Amino acid sequence: MRKMFKKIKLVPVLLFLILVLAFVLRLYKINIALADHHSWRQADTASVARNFVKEGFDFFHPRIDNMIPLIAGGASNTERYFFVEPPIYQSVVAPFYYFFGIKESLARLVSIGFFLGAIILLYLLTSKMINRKVGLLTAFFMAVLPYSIFFTRIIMPEPMMLFACIGMLYFFWQWLEKPTKWGYFLAIFFTTFALLIKTFPLFLLLPMIYLAWQKYRFGFLKEKKIWFLVIIAILPLIAWRLWVARFPEGIPGNIWLFNQNGIRFRPAFFHWIFAERIGKMILGYWGVALLVLGLILRPTKKEGWFFYWWMAAFLVYVTVFASGNVTHDYYQVPFIPLATIFLAKGSYWLLFGDKKNFSKFFSYLLFIICVGFMLAFSWFEIRGFYNVQGGVDVAGVAVNELASKDALVLTGDSNDVTLLYNTNRHGWSGGYASPMPNNTDVLERARSLGAKIYVTTKFEENSDFGRYLLKNYQVLKKTNQYIIFSL
Repeated sequence: MRKMFKKIKLVPVLLFLILVLAFVLRLYKINIALADHHSWRQADTASVARNFVKEGFDFFHPRIDNMIPLIAGGASNTERYFFVEPPIYQSVVAPFYYFFGIKESLARLVSIGFFLGAIILLYLLTSKMINRKVGLLTAFFMAVLPYSIFFTRIIMPEPMMLFACIGMLYFFWQWLEKPTKWGYFLAIFFTTFALLIKTFPLFLLLPMIYLAWQKYRFGFLKEKKIWFLVIIAILPLIAWRLWVARFPEGIPGNIWLFNQNGIRFRPAFFHWIFAERIGKMILGYWGVALLVLGLILRPTKKEGWFFYWWMAAFLVYVTVFASGNVTHDYYQVPFIPLATIFLAKGSYWLLFGDKKNFSKFFSYLLFIICVGFMLAFSWFEIRGFYNVQGGVDVAGVAVNELASKDALVLTGDSNDVTLLYNTNRHGWSGGYASPMPNNTDVLERARSLGAKIYVTTKFEENSDFGRYLLKNYQVLKKTNQYIIFSL
């Protein structure tokens, strides 16, 4: 028995246990309705995957459920096109829906699967560049940060993006270290993959340039294979952009993401990004100490300044997309691996570093306190993200039960598509901040376009609009959470 245990290698076992922990933590509320935090964005992603099953797979014409113009004052989107990133994530989810039924939990499991792959790749990168203990600590923090737990089980491409981004950096570095055909192929594949998923990977060309410079100095400019890799990786992205330009009605507004209202570098910009999001939500206040310690430690010769260039890429991304980062907390998902790397480096020094002038006992105690408080305070901020919007889920189920499968639905909550998604029908997300606000003219116009159902969780029966509905249309079902009218 003793000999058997000696043969077991501890590091793979620990990594496996971390992966199990990461998986189990992300099962929390995995079966809840799609009405949790950022459900408006998740619903669009999920509806594309669902429509791939309901209407037939068409990668080049992804469709959502909503026919509202995607840009204020823009063209009608009767075909329900949704052209953002290529629907790679939805294309992976769709087969699971096809064989096992359309369940949001399956899409969340796909996200979790990609994130587990991201943990493995980041472990390999940090363990080979620094050491295995830092690699394991990095994997541990990736697994347990509450912000990471929530945003790597959502129905959005972000977990896939993390997997692709880390793979892009890892395999490019591996190819530079040991040039092989397979290594070069994987570097091309992951770079192409990452650039297609989101915009952030474009900024990772900065640490990749550093890696090339680290090996060749300025001679990297003459390396044909590097130029070939970049060109091959960018061509599919250019082709996709040229393709979607043919469908302007299916492209959501995006100019505002850069610097709406001149937010960049204003006090609110720094407050929301570095205090609210990074300091409080991701690091739970107490993680800042470990991260700063990791930042100031001298890097190893092998890693050089690579992780700092990676950090610089993130900061440039935040600066360029200032409004997007201030508005949406999921825009900071690319910070997750960076946070965990520097948390791991700081923790490694506390746990295993030279203690000539410091007490080992208090170093260990400080590590436990910092990590414990970090996770506790971060969870305090994140726990509400799992809450379901009141009535949106049950109202959607009720419409799905009462209406015919082809009935078009007009919702009255807001331009948030969550309620429309939960009805499992096509239609229009009307109400507050929507091009189709709650008034009689809009209602009759929607009815002339084929709307058969009006549903809302925010009904004011004493308003002019409420009285008009009650007088002219049949109430199919009414509860204290929602009301459904037949049009």
